[in-house]
Amino acid sequence: MKLMIVIVQEQDYAKLATLLIRNRIHATRFETSGLYSNKKNETLFICVEDEQQEQILDYIRESCIEREESCQVWEYNGNMMVQVEKTLKIGGATIFISEVKDIMKF
Repeated sequence: MKLMIVIVQEQDYAKLATLLIRNRIHATRFETSGLYSNKKNETLFICVEDEQQEQILDYIRESCIEREESCQVWEYNGNMMVQVEKTLKIGGATIFISEVKDIMKF
């Protein structure tokens, strides 16, 4: 069994959630935000059998698209923190996968 921790942009979440719900994949959702860009993210914890892992990755590839966007970020200029405009790659997904030894429900 695998635990997939999937971090996606808020804009990509609805399409991914629809695919997961339609295919009866259960997940726990947390609202999170990035430290650098302050963009809203959705973090999903998905526990699946080993055989389902590739199917979940396909859903993520289908619904989470990387794009570029200009935004204000804070950077250190040598003396102090200043706000600058940068073009950042956002979207797509960051995925962590680990083995699950046991699952307990009480």
